[in-house]
Amino acid sequence: MAEPVIFDTSVYVAAMRAGPESELARLLRSRLPRTHLAAVVAAELQAGVAQAEARRAVAALVRGARRVGRLVTPTFTSWLRAGEVMALIRRREPRHISKLPRLWNDVLIAVSATQIGAMVVSANRRDFELARRHLSFALRVVEAEDRSS
Repeated sequence: MAEPVIFDTSVYVAAMRAGPESELARLLRSRLPRTHLAAVVAAELQAGVAQAEARRAVAALVRGARRVGRLVTPTFTSWLRAGEVMALIRRREPRHISKLPRLWNDVLIAVSATQIGAMVVSANRRDFELARRHLSFALRVVEAEDRSS
């Protein structure tokens, strides 16, 4: 049986921009039976939608994940683990200190994935590979597509 998967916000956004027939949209559909929605991703998507069509799409995504019981929310222990990872990055890679505020959500997504043994799929190579240097989790990096190409 295939492992569970959590798609990062970057994949959903890139798939929406690339269109329903894009490789990323096909990837999202193909993994749907094993896809879990991280609460952090849902919040990022909700915060980023401006148009009514996008708001409806995010609402449908959340509704579907809720209906089948595939929402993943960081536990208190996960929040503590994310704090430990952030502290490790601060100590071991001080050149990335300025990146820490925006890295929180990615670390929380990664820690959430470890709660259920899921692989994270992201188009955000740099930040997730930085997190993975300090936290063991499965990661697949995909390339974002450009609709104009």
